[in-house]
Amino acid sequence: MSNSFWPESDSSDQPLPEPTVAFPTAENPFEPFTEAQIRGILTNPVYAGVGASQAIVSDRQWVGACVKLIDEDGHEQFLVNLLYVLRNSFGGVSR
Repeated sequence: MSNSFWPESDSSDQPLPEPTVAFPTAENPFEPFTEAQIRGILTNPVYAGVGASQAIVSDRQWVGACVKLIDEDGHEQFLVNLLYVLRNSFGGVSR
């Protein structure tokens, strides 16, 4: 289908970038968060009330933070990070 939203294949000359986010761990609660962990928190829509979680930030705050991340990292990197965060937040396997 030439007018399809989805590309004919997902192969490309260049692979997607690796995720640049991480999840905070409870292993050492006194260590400061890394930049990757902070990016993981900002990217995670769970904090805006997605899933069974109660929102701790407003939609506007979450979207605003994501706009800043997209401006800094680019849309492709943000989307890779978002997929990584969603898969890990909901028990999926990261690719």
